[in-house]
Amino acid sequence: MNENEFDLTARAWLEDGPIRMSDHALLSALEEIHATRQRRAVGPAWRATPGSIFARVAIAALLVVAVGLLAVNVVSRQPDGSSVGGPPTPSSTADPTPSPSPSPSPAHAIDFPNLTTTFVSPRNGFSVKHPDRVALTPAEQLLGFSKQVDDGFDVVETGLAAVFKGASTTEFPDGDSTDQRVDEYLSGDNVLPGGCGVPRSQQAEITIDGQSGRISRCPNRIEATVIAGGRLYLFILLHDRSDARAVFDAFAATIDLTPETAIDYPGLTTTFVSPTNGFSFGYLDRGGLEPAKELWDPVTQPRPDSSGVYDYPFDRVETALGAYFKGASTVIPDGVSIDAWVDEYVSPGCAPRSQQAEITIDGQPGRISESRPD
Repeated sequence: MNENEFDLTARAWLEDGPIRMSDHALLSALEEIHATRQRRAVGPAWRATPGSIFARVAIAALLVVAVGLLAVNVVSRQPDGSSVGGPPTPSSTADPTPSPSPSPSPAHAIDFPNLTTTFVSPRNGFSVKHPDRVALTPAEQLLGFSKQVDDGFDVVETGLAAVFKGASTTEFPDGDSTDQRVDEYLSGDNVLPGGCGVPRSQQAEITIDGQSGRISRCPNRIEATVIAGGRLYLFILLHDRSDARAVFDAFAATIDLTPETAIDYPGLTTTFVSPTNGFSFGYLDRGGLEPAKELWDPVTQPRPDSSGVYDYPFDRVETALGAYFKGASTVIPDGVSIDAWVDEYVSPGCAPRSQQAEITIDGQPGRISESRPD
């Protein structure tokens, strides 16, 4: 085939030839092109004739089309019926539906057990839920009445880098000065050592059991205060966790404030044994103890009154809490009515002993009455 014949064949094929060349024709064309000897140009390249230029362009186009068609045929005949770089064929076993990527965890999610067990404070007037298998230490004292600060707190040690603590105290009615009073009260080292130190009026708001409160954060510590029923409640989370606020909120959501069940008298943690009167009792050691100096004889001695002049036969404790405790003992004469003898010599002016309310002291039945001191 000479150059002119090839030009004519290529032109005709490009103008109205088939859109797909058969494998046999494609391979024959490639062999013919490879076998045809190329003549060297007789003159400079810029003197080439228009016909020869067209022929070269056609040959190049034919080569591109031929190579492209060959690639399509070869690719479309993969043994497994699949193709490379194109859409999957009907025989493909690939799942056309993309696998969903795992959803990121919410920012508030926490890795912490469910709070399933309820703890009721024996003296602070609240309850809170906590995980199973924690170490619980109930409060033994009113907040601020012990050198051991945690004596006034109910403590929940979770073992999960988080310790939850709660306490309360009385005489905090709502009012304009509440924030300042709370700051002053909590500033004592025997109440809140190492606190965050943020003025309550500048703290963020929080709601606990429907009551408005305040919350502050500092390294490894979250603390919140709320006032309900005239009581100040203090809740603390000591932690080493990145999700500490979420953990605190989980505890706070389970808190039930019950100020009517709180005990406002401090625990009597020290025992006094009377050297004179034959009994012992517990008291809060604040330096107000005075033992009896003589035996008590209500028949011959003046009846004790609020003056303290006749208190020497009594063991006495000044509580500094608006209460003064005294105790004494004596021998009851034989053959007398106990009720009548007590009415005459022990508590004249009070309700008759037979009409007084019953009380049990150390397993023994007794009577109790109330009267205003002289």
